[in-house]
Amino acid sequence: MTGLAEKRGMFQSIFGQKQPEDTRDYTAFRLLSTWQSQFSPFSGNAWDINAVRAAVDAFARNAAKVTPRHIRKGGDGAVEEVRSDFNRLLQYQPNPYMTAYAFYYRVATQYMMNNNAFIYPVVEMGKIVAFYPINATTIELLEYEGEMYYGFRFIEKRYICHRSEVIHIRRHFFDNDIFGSNNKPILPVLNTANTFNQSMSKFAELVALIRGILKINGAPKTTDLNKRRDDFIKDNLKIENNGSGIIVTDSMYDYTPIDSKQTPIPAGQLDYIRRETFDYWGTNEAIVQNKATPEQWTSYYEGEIEPFFIQLTQGFTNCCFSAKERGFGNEIIHKSNRLQFASLKDKISASKFIAEIGAADVDMILEIFNMLPIGGKEGKRRIQTLNVVNADIADEYQLGKVNVDSDDKTDEPPPDKTEEEI
Repeated sequence: MTGLAEKRGMFQSIFGQKQPEDTRDYTAFRLLSTWQSQFSPFSGNAWDINAVRAAVDAFARNAAKVTPRHIRKGGDGAVEEVRSDFNRLLQYQPNPYMTAYAFYYRVATQYMMNNNAFIYPVVEMGKIVAFYPINATTIELLEYEGEMYYGFRFIEKRYICHRSEVIHIRRHFFDNDIFGSNNKPILPVLNTANTFNQSMSKFAELVALIRGILKINGAPKTTDLNKRRDDFIKDNLKIENNGSGIIVTDSMYDYTPIDSKQTPIPAGQLDYIRRETFDYWGTNEAIVQNKATPEQWTSYYEGEIEPFFIQLTQGFTNCCFSAKERGFGNEIIHKSNRLQFASLKDKISASKFIAEIGAADVDMILEIFNMLPIGGKEGKRRIQTLNVVNADIADEYQLGKVNVDSDDKTDEPPPDKTEEEI
């Protein structure tokens, strides 16, 4: 009863305490390329395979470092960070059950494992108060009066909502008009990995069981061999019959104990499983083991994590703001510090470059080095070298004709003083 109560409690927390009876006559939403208007999360044993979990975890733990921000872009291109509840929710606690890191970790894991991830914003009195990653057993596409709806089926409940009320991000988006593709291409590798793990487990048990090799001289019959083996075990290897632990043999027996219990592992098969798994989930050994060089990390970020952030930015912006609000420049962007794994030399070089052109303030430079911001007026003070001149006056600057005041006076040396002035 406790488990059922928890499930009902979670459902009510997300979708409301009392759901009014939905009497609308829904029909299956017709797609263009397929009749399949349902999606079921990947039900294979992929998550139980260590190589798969390592690859997905490497993506999720890095993607969960994202820093979401509510910003507003002005007509002149200026970007302003908006002090809104979205920042509090998405940066610290999207819902009562998850921290921001846990929330984005789960979204990233569902995105990688299922090629689909669904996020549901909870709205109370016209205001978004929480975000939940939805892990339904089945998602249906339904239609009512020409509009598409999502039907989320759980163990005991079902919830239907309009497509605009859900953030849906996809991976391997090709053969279905709405959902990301399934993981059929990797199934042969997963089956091989499952068979490999089971066989290695049984082989390890067998190796642990074998205690030695007993050679019996002059025993031609199999039944005689088995009897003499059993007699040898009974007389020498049973503690109740051989408390001293000393084995005594004659010329009939040659007993060789096996001390090494190491299980030989077929390296070629193991390498095949890991290589195919890592290739499918877009990672490598260096990323998984946190040994990536700055160049490797940059490639991984641009190839895997950044596309995920782009989808999050577009999905949250479209779902949380109306067309009018988006027209005023409101966005919820998702980014992370791309220089977090760069070498100190690269960080210094990057910060020096952006400072020279006046593109960074003090807090931005501190963030590059993972240092706490100063904040306030001093933190927002822009840094710029005096060696960089405004492009609008570059020609005048080179010719020494730069104006010094509003009266268009040129920068000329003062006249020599007369003898009377001296």
